[in-house]
Amino acid sequence: MNSSGPNEGGAASGRAPARARDLALAALCDRAGNVTAHLNRLLSAGPLPPTEAALAKELAMGVVRRKRTLDAVIAAFLRRRTQRVPGKARQVLRLGVYQLLFLQRVPDFAAVNEAVEQVRRGGPRGFVNAVLRGVARAVSPIQTGEIPLSPDAVAVGADSFRRFDRPVFVSPNEDAAGFLAEAFSLPDELAVRWLVSFGGLRGAVGVALHANSRPPLVLRVNACRATAAEVVARLGAAGVEAVPHANGLSVVVRDHVNVPNLEMFTAGLVQPQDAGATAVVAAADVRPGMRVLDMCAAPGGKTMHLAERMDNDGEIVAVDVREERLALLEQNRRRMGVTIVRPLLAEKVAALAESPFDVVLVDAPCSNTGVLARRVEARWRFSARGLRGLVRDQQGLLLLAGQLVRPGGTLVYSTCSLETEENGEVVRDFLSHARTFRIVQQRRVLPAGADEPARWSDGGYFAILRTS
Repeated sequence: MNSSGPNEGGAASGRAPARARDLALAALCDRAGNVTAHLNRLLSAGPLPPTEAALAKELAMGVVRRKRTLDAVIAAFLRRRTQRVPGKARQVLRLGVYQLLFLQRVPDFAAVNEAVEQVRRGGPRGFVNAVLRGVARAVSPIQTGEIPLSPDAVAVGADSFRRFDRPVFVSPNEDAAGFLAEAFSLPDELAVRWLVSFGGLRGAVGVALHANSRPPLVLRVNACRATAAEVVARLGAAGVEAVPHANGLSVVVRDHVNVPNLEMFTAGLVQPQDAGATAVVAAADVRPGMRVLDMCAAPGGKTMHLAERMDNDGEIVAVDVREERLALLEQNRRRMGVTIVRPLLAEKVAALAESPFDVVLVDAPCSNTGVLARRVEARWRFSARGLRGLVRDQQGLLLLAGQLVRPGGTLVYSTCSLETEENGEVVRDFLSHARTFRIVQQRRVLPAGADEPARWSDGGYFAILRTS
């Protein structure tokens, strides 16, 4: 995957717009800890030209994604690794190092000078300047090939890396989990788990590389209104480069675009949805005339896909916990031209037991470890305690859903997690209580396509269960 991502915007001329850097810094300094939401608020309050907005997002999200790696690199260039760096200066250093390592089109002098300028008001300008110039002098140009598992190498893309003139990470031979966490920017708990789950360091690195990739924009095509080939052609006519996805149901947009401004989006021809999510609905085998329940529906991507595969014939009850989330689903329903969806608040689900469904879908809230490339802050929220709470909720949802399936009907359980506790173990727990159900199909999908966007897929799991 090319390390100069699609969102580098105005950096090609050698100096990225200062306003984009300032917005990224402001978002990163959000005391509430939600960088994504703060950045969106800032961009809404003072709209930037598209290339500058894209760069602000690239910088802010890139720093969040690579935070652990950036901190390890910064520590290697301090006088003492334990030296304390003030809050704002640390964010400025993270931004500067991110540009030096991961944005090819930003020259070193621009990254350094802009960082020094950002701490100009009473900040440690000399300190920031010295650290960034030290990093710039010590790192190699980008090299291609298999990522070395070495304390002096940092992965830039799925098949590209840089080397330092000194170790910046712990040795993988001495501390494999520590190395994985530092070199591939993961929390310690997740690094330890992935070493076990994926058969050691090399397997875990493959999953981590995907988590650190810039995800492409994948649009599922509304089969009731267009084909993938037609969408690619119409996007091309509008000056937007796109290719068909390998699943035959979606297209991958190569250019950075503002989706709500796409004519095909407003006309309901496409819906942003990853190929992994699309595969869940395809496996559900819904048909026209069925009665279907979507238990965790908003904002409605899978709901609309269910309706398409039913040829907009039948009934879908779409459930979520809050009115505002159901309002988002309703917007999608109108845009996609779907007429068979009935929204329902979760508090009213119990009444549905009187008239069970042909198919019930439970797309359960989860840890999101299969979609870390898209949900960049999710990795830093992961904890074993949080995982246990999610599993309890998933078990309860699945047991409730099983009571709403008619005899001979189908129950679909899915997550965007890679963790066995949220996936196969939840299903096994359900089957120990609901003995009339049997597994028809189950599948854990590992993330893929970091080096081939036309085959991009987030990771996740689904199980198809049927009752007698």
